[in-house]
Amino acid sequence: MRIVSVTAHVPYEGVPHAGGQYVLAHLRALLSRGHEVTLVAPAWRGNDDAARRLRAEADVEVILCAPRSTGRVAEWWDIQQIRLFPVRPPRRFHRALVTSAAVRRAVRRADVVEAQWTELGWTIRALRGINPAARHVVIAHDVISQTYERVFATTRPATPARLLAHWRSASVARDERRVYRDADGVLAFSGKDAAYVRGLSAGRRGDVLRPPFPTPANASSEPPAGPPTVLFVGAFFRDVNAEAAHRLIDEIIPLVRRDHPEVRFVLAGAGPSDRMRAAAAADPLLEVTGEVGSLDPFYARATAAVVPLRMGAGLAFKTVDALTRGIPVVSTTVGAEGLMGEGAAEGLTVADDSAAIAAALSGIVADPAGSWRSARTTAAWARAEFSAETFPHRLERALTSAGGPS
Repeated sequence: MRIVSVTAHVPYEGVPHAGGQYVLAHLRALLSRGHEVTLVAPAWRGNDDAARRLRAEADVEVILCAPRSTGRVAEWWDIQQIRLFPVRPPRRFHRALVTSAAVRRAVRRADVVEAQWTELGWTIRALRGINPAARHVVIAHDVISQTYERVFATTRPATPARLLAHWRSASVARDERRVYRDADGVLAFSGKDAAYVRGLSAGRRGDVLRPPFPTPANASSEPPAGPPTVLFVGAFFRDVNAEAAHRLIDEIIPLVRRDHPEVRFVLAGAGPSDRMRAAAAADPLLEVTGEVGSLDPFYARATAAVVPLRMGAGLAFKTVDALTRGIPVVSTTVGAEGLMGEGAAEGLTVADDSAAIAAALSGIVADPAGSWRSARTTAAWARAEFSAETFPHRLERALTSAGGPS
């Protein structure tokens, strides 16, 4: 097949966020099946350098689309548009994509036009008239309406922030509904998200595509030797991860240390906040890594993983990654979405209150061998459910059948 993939971020080896890592695995899977892929992206957020790195690795055409207007005023206006219409890409970048002669040529030849992230679904929706015969598929990394419903529910009444939250929640639901209904197929990473898509699209769209996680090399079924270590992984330039890290530092670590003062905590990932770095400087048992080339060494030393997210939506890749490695995980309901009730059990403890999270982590630290034994069944399920070996075939089938006959 000839596939045009419209993405916000050009992926490359070592991209420091889970969404980009998925797009890279997605691209490699298509290429491994012999498909011709043209990657289309806006010329923003480091995509120029990322495109050079990707072209050096893979035989793939990358089309970057730069907007006509630039400068601080244009960037300020981008932010205002995103605040009011979170599902829609900034208008100047959207126009750059849909008016590009190179993009339009690629779309005319395509058998499949796919959008990575719902926001780019808004763009392929505008490209549909160029080649109505092509299958148009949205890969919904997150169902955005869930996030804004949570924001609206937790915003204090009778405040300007609540009025903005109400507008954004309504705007997201309206625009996301349009994107999903106009696509030929929508692929979500969990049954819960697929059901949410079906609700928004009046039952017309919503299929499950489990993302790939490679079976860890040299995975152990026993807890690591050395001091007990709790790991939290995240791209901390994202507000939801930074807020969770601050919560961990302020509320959860002190409670765990009350009973287990020897426990080390590691916050691994790009873009840590100044507050995180300051906390690590004051605490010799708290490590904040910044961007790392590989997370494998940190997982290898982890007694437990924690995912204290309060906001966000969709499948948390950090939770799945730890489960496939056999590491016991303590997560909030947000961090466990798409896993509880779909197979994850003994290896995943769900708690939303900080005291309950701390108690669960203390239980693992007190009996690491028993906790790791309990996690083995969940690890086996996760490795099968999110198999990297079967992913290329599953992806190919999903792209050609999602939403109905090809």
